[in-house]
Amino acid sequence: MSSSSSSSMKSDTTVDRRAQIQTLLNEQGVVNSQELAERFEVSLMTIYRDLDYLQEQGVAKRQHGGAVSADRFISPLKRSMRESQNVNAKRIIGRWAAANLINTIDDSLVIDSGTTTLEFVRALPDASINVMVNSLDALSVLAAHKNTNVYALGGELRKDVMAFEGAITTDNLRQCHFSKAFISADGIDIEAGLTTTNEQRARLTRLMAEHAQEVYLLADCSKYGKRSFRTFFHFDRITAIISESGVPELYKQHFRQHDIRLIEVNDNDQDKK
Repeated sequence: MSSSSSSSMKSDTTVDRRAQIQTLLNEQGVVNSQELAERFEVSLMTIYRDLDYLQEQGVAKRQHGGAVSADRFISPLKRSMRESQNVNAKRIIGRWAAANLINTIDDSLVIDSGTTTLEFVRALPDASINVMVNSLDALSVLAAHKNTNVYALGGELRKDVMAFEGAITTDNLRQCHFSKAFISADGIDIEAGLTTTNEQRARLTRLMAEHAQEVYLLADCSKYGKRSFRTFFHFDRITAIISESGVPELYKQHFRQHDIRLIEVNDNDQDKK
C-alpha cells in the first residue's frame, strides 16, 4: 500500500468506512484485514463484517487475510488494452532483469510473449547467448542483435497476440533446455496462483518453466489480486518474482510465509543486484 494507506484514519460512520474500503479495492484490487483495522482504528471483527457486507454487495470477494475486488477477472477482450497500460513499470522491471539476471557468457534463455517480457527483450544485451522466443515482436527486436543466437518457436500464429502457440510450438519446446525462463502472467492470485486468459498459452508457459533451471516472473503491480481463465502453475515453481515497488502487503506476507523471493525495483535500481 502507499504511505497514506499505512497511516491511521478513523472514520465517523460504518457507511463512510465501507465506502473508503471500496475505494481501496477499486484502486489496489486487494486489501489486508489487519491493515484496514489499523488504518480505521477498529477491531478485526468490525473489518470482517465490513468485508462480508461488501461481498454481499458484489464489490469484494473474501480470501484469507483480506479481500480482493470482485472486478478482478481478466478476459481476453481486455488483454490487448493492457499493452498500453503501466508501460513505465514494465520498462523498469524489464531493464532491471536484463541488467541483473543475465550471464552474458553462457546463458540460454526462453522468453514468453507477455508485454513485460517484451520490455525485457528490448533491454537484453547483444551478447553471445542463446535466446528462444515465441513472440514476433520479440523476434523483431532480437533481429538487430549481431551476437545473440536467436531461435523462434514455430507453430500456429495467434494473430491477436502475434505469438506462436499450439501443438507444434510445444513439440519444438520439448526438445530444448534452458538456464533461465522469463515469463509473465495475466493475473496473480493467492488462491489461484499464476493465471492467463488462454489454455494454449498456459500449457506453453508451464512447459517453458519445466525446461528451465531457473524461472523468473516479470509482473507489474496491476497483476496482483487478479485472476484469469487458466492457472498455469503456483508460486513454488518460481525462482523469483520481479515487480516495481508497491506490491500489496497481503502478497508480501504470503511470499514471506512461503519462502518466495520477491524483488521490488524502481528507477534507481537498474544496476543493483
